[in-house]
Amino acid sequence: MKFRYDINALRALAVTAVVLFHYMAVFVPGGYVGVDVFFVISGYLMTTIIMGRLAKGKFSIWDFYYDRAKRIVPGLTGMCIVLLAAGYFLLEPVTYHYLGSTSIAALLFFSNFRFWEATAYFDPQSDTKWLLHTWSLSVEWQFYLIYPILFMALHKFDKSRRHIVPILWSMAFLSLLSCIWFSKAEPASAFYLLPQRAWELLAGGIVALQFQNGERKYSWILLASGIVFIEISIAFYDKTMAWPYYWASLPAIGTCLVIAANRPDAAIFKNALVQTVGKWSYSIYLWHWPIAVAAIYFDFTTITTLKIACEILVLAAILAAGGFMLSLAQKISNSELAKQRLPGLLWGGSALALTVGFAIIITINQGLANRRPDGERQLGVYRMAVADWDYPSSCEGMDLAGNLRPCQLGPPDNPGILFIGDSFAMQLFSHFAKHAESHHNSSITFLASHKCPPLAGIRIIVDRFDCTGFFEKALHFAETGNFKRIVLVSNWIAYFSPAFTEVCFLDGDDCTWKSEPTWYFQHFDAALAGLRSRLLEFRKRGIEIVIVSATPYGSWDVPTELLKRKFWEADTKDIEYIDREEFERRSAPVKGRLISLAAAVGGKFVDPLNFLCFDNGCPTIDENGVPYFRDRAHFRAAAVRTSRFQFLDEVAGIDIQVSEIPLASKNNP
Repeated sequence: MKFRYDINALRALAVTAVVLFHYMAVFVPGGYVGVDVFFVISGYLMTTIIMGRLAKGKFSIWDFYYDRAKRIVPGLTGMCIVLLAAGYFLLEPVTYHYLGSTSIAALLFFSNFRFWEATAYFDPQSDTKWLLHTWSLSVEWQFYLIYPILFMALHKFDKSRRHIVPILWSMAFLSLLSCIWFSKAEPASAFYLLPQRAWELLAGGIVALQFQNGERKYSWILLASGIVFIEISIAFYDKTMAWPYYWASLPAIGTCLVIAANRPDAAIFKNALVQTVGKWSYSIYLWHWPIAVAAIYFDFTTITTLKIACEILVLAAILAAGGFMLSLAQKISNSELAKQRLPGLLWGGSALALTVGFAIIITINQGLANRRPDGERQLGVYRMAVADWDYPSSCEGMDLAGNLRPCQLGPPDNPGILFIGDSFAMQLFSHFAKHAESHHNSSITFLASHKCPPLAGIRIIVDRFDCTGFFEKALHFAETGNFKRIVLVSNWIAYFSPAFTEVCFLDGDDCTWKSEPTWYFQHFDAALAGLRSRLLEFRKRGIEIVIVSATPYGSWDVPTELLKRKFWEADTKDIEYIDREEFERRSAPVKGRLISLAAAVGGKFVDPLNFLCFDNGCPTIDENGVPYFRDRAHFRAAAVRTSRFQFLDEVAGIDIQVSEIPLASKNNP
């Protein structure tokens, strides 16, 4: 193939957009579309290569696989080797175990399935997955395995090639329909899996076969339109949108138009910097994400002089190592030995096998916890903490038919108390489960769903837990029951902040969000006013209302951070307490409104901080060094069953009244 400066420039644009997006550049909120650009380019190039060789009668599927492996595997293997080697000294067992298992998936090209099972791409926890970006390489490799076989069959049985393009169009159309449907029904499948992504690769193939535009008709119009489409996607899309959905068609069509314009001679494409970034795009893509994850893992997201110096040294080391490896690769590729395939296969296969073998050892041995003398015990504490959760999964949210799944403690003929809320309501379940063991006449019902605040007039924009309609159905459930008390529990402050982009406010058929504080809190107050009207109806029936604020949490995932600090033999003092003053400051705008709401309906407002914190700190770890928390925000079930949470009896109106924790000295929380 003749070198295409325009395609190489598209690579540069795509990788730059992806890197800036992952590095949180605010002016590229849709930078993730760079991956879609890469998919279209890959489809175009693979189709051109396969059809060109088939036309000459020189196509070998093994040569094709070898060429693809030579392009992808060495860099991927090298990255995994470096990460696994550095991780041996720097990563605690849980993270190292996950790095080992995902390295196997990445090197054997099924990491998209691993991440599909685990989490959505835009979830916050995805920011700590070292090899998350390899999902796209797995998708491409799976495409490479199937695509040439399809063309060989079509070439054999359709010598005239009349049916090849219609077949590709049909496959692309079906894949796009699947993508659109799954983007709403099963978003992770639409994002990570080949059948829902194939239409982008096939679009590139269609351009290669049907829109070569050798005469360059309308080339400048096509080129300008294509660049505008891609730039609009990068500048105006954001991660709150359902993706890929039909939104991905804009950058995909834009890439097709740029390629079809067939203007590789355009001056902008031949810029030396653009071409260099394009040629290095694969290496940049491979390395930018682990560096971003490392910044989070080693807490480099806050800037200090020492951290800046360390980052400069790391960057210099990477550039120096990269230059050395590039020079070495050029010498090897120019040698006589490089012209022989067998040595390359032996060396490459051996390196791949050793890396996979090392990753298997790490995975089987649970992250090699014995690298530190006390590693096994610390790992045991971590596992105990993160698994300590009692709320039955069978009671979460709604079933597939949209029916509520209540959890009831006590006799069913005595409705008693109803808790409605999100996972912060779920964490209270274990306290009342313990209470129910000795108080057989008490009846407590839970209606709780992850990430679903108990407030009408709002919508979760990316509704991963099917929150839509949950609270309305919960209110209807409360109306039809004979409850004497309704308790609303939620992590209110996490949802209702102008900076939080996942909740919008309903206005007729529209749902809007703005970060401007005045606009935001006007709409929040309107939603609370709607809730007040509903709660007053319950009060008229003599039902008591209690609103419970969020339990305290900080910026740390306490069990993970504690394990990390213990592995490094570092100080843990700063994670042993949550700064109560800072938490109070963040929660004040919402908390004040909740207090007013409770007063307006003649209900009660309960602030857990008064029972779980001292005047200047909220402990996160007990006297034995065991976390009270199971993650960043939720208390362990065992912690909720202790006397620290005895105030919940008052929340539910059962047993004794509980006093708040007396204020302690500011120097001695």
